[in-house]
Amino acid sequence: MSAHSSAFAIAFTALLGAPVAAPVMARLAMRLPKALQTRTYLALAGLPVAVVAMSWGGLSSPTYQVNAVAVLAAFWAFLALAVSAFRFESRWLRYTLGPLSILLLALSLFAGTLGGLGTVFIVGDTVPVFTAEQGQGRHCEVTSYGNATTDFGGHRVVITAPVPLLPFLERTVTDQSFEKPQQTPAELCQGLATSPNTGKAPT
Repeated sequence: MSAHSSAFAIAFTALLGAPVAAPVMARLAMRLPKALQTRTYLALAGLPVAVVAMSWGGLSSPTYQVNAVAVLAAFWAFLALAVSAFRFESRWLRYTLGPLSILLLALSLFAGTLGGLGTVFIVGDTVPVFTAEQGQGRHCEVTSYGNATTDFGGHRVVITAPVPLLPFLERTVTDQSFEKPQQTPAELCQGLATSPNTGKAPT
């Protein structure tokens, strides 16, 4: 399956499956013994926190599909925790996470149905249009951006390097966006490989 096909399949599974999966996961968690229930809620909270922290720190998997599934799992975990909030003793959690879960579930259903075309454009912007291997194990990946939100668009170029002793992870070395570049994605990768901190499109 191609990256585009995988991206759309994962995205629509996440969106259309959320209104069913989140309540089911929340109900299963509520049926657990108290001690195990607390650990389950901590795990549900920890998954989206871990994914956000890794993204903020520039860490990811070298495989696009793995990253997409991780985001899907984090999304479902947060929704399951938010739906569970209706049963929490804390009023603060009930009155914040509870209504938020309803809003997110409604938005998921809309994005996967009536708003499906917009979702296709947004997801399409996350799929690499060009990839290239560089020296020292570095990897260059080019994605488009702005197709769903602007009338000009551009390219985002990310260069990553393997994390020592953790071959299943890579870290971001360079992450730059170029509005309406004249260069091809291959030329952008080649230019950033030699001048990664210019902040301008390579010439």
